[in-house]
Amino acid sequence: MKTCDFEKLVSFLDKRLDVDEKLEVLDHLDHCEICREAVYHISRDRDADLFIYRPLKSDKALAR
Repeated sequence: MKTCDFEKLVSFLDKRLDVDEKLEVLDHLDHCEICREAVYHISRDRDADLFIYRPLKSDKALAR
């Protein structure tokens, strides 16, 4: 991966790459802070353990 490729990063996180492609992405991540940040944010946002369901609470009566 010589240039930043968002789709390839997503495929990497989804474990859809073969060994050579994984190594290519990992090598790119060693040298690219932007992609490292992107991988961090994508994986963080997808982590179900970090998602807390908060139902909408309304103190106001809804208009009919």
